[in-house]
Amino acid sequence: MFDSKMLTSFVIKSSLSKYSNMKVGGNATYLLAPQNVSDLSSIIQKAKAQNLKILPVGGGSNILFGNVGNRVIILDAYLPEFFQVDNKIVTVSSNMKISSIIDKAMQYELGGLEFIFGIPAHIGGAIHMNAGAFEKCIFDYLYWLEYIDLKGKITKIDRKDLEFGYRTTSIEGFIVKAAFKMDKKTKEKILADKEDIISKRFERHPYDYPSLGSTFKNPKGKFAGQLIEECGLKRLQIGDAQISEKHANFIINKGSARFNDVAELIRIIQKTVKEQKGIELELEIKVIN
Repeated sequence: MFDSKMLTSFVIKSSLSKYSNMKVGGNATYLLAPQNVSDLSSIIQKAKAQNLKILPVGGGSNILFGNVGNRVIILDAYLPEFFQVDNKIVTVSSNMKISSIIDKAMQYELGGLEFIFGIPAHIGGAIHMNAGAFEKCIFDYLYWLEYIDLKGKITKIDRKDLEFGYRTTSIEGFIVKAAFKMDKKTKEKILADKEDIISKRFERHPYDYPSLGSTFKNPKGKFAGQLIEECGLKRLQIGDAQISEKHANFIINKGSARFNDVAELIRIIQKTVKEQKGIELELEIKVIN
């Protein structure tokens, strides 16, 4: 697919489990880590020319890896980081961790994104899925973004020209940079809000085992976790994959869970909730298989 020089420069010889927050995944034929935007664009163009699917991977906080086939898995870990402040506009590279952006912006007394503090994602992935919590979403603060489309072209687009919804966006490509219009807040207020958010997360969510966060989207007017719990599925375990006792919308890895273990729990949940509640649960995580 790629010439030998490029392959030597970018190929990563490692299991995908290393790049999944759930620690599940096997090997990939093409696991690549470009070191600048030009290289990234070139990889995308070459993959497109050979009709190979592309999968950007940041923090790996919502991707369940199965058999990825010949997909070109592109890591953002080796791209340069960028952080800039201009008045209330904070511009960052897509590979920055959410927590890092919040902490850096706090030094300028700028806040607003604290509601997603504690999510182990990179900001590019958070934008792709329109991450949200506590009745807010990341698009409430997004100003503009730059991404490389599937032809390898860098495009800048304003928030108003993007379509987005509950955990969805219209972006097709690899986000490389984003700008946010932040709120003026004191450091003390930002710290207090961070502590409040993380306290609520630890109270409600199972952080003692690897997971991908919420497995299913909440149906309109309902909570997926509550539906799963009402169906008596809490603590159901297959292999080392288990429906969390603390929050039924989380599937946790209790040791060496495999893709098939997690996939079977997902199947059982969807089937049972459909039969007992008449509701089809839609995945929030991405399943690549």
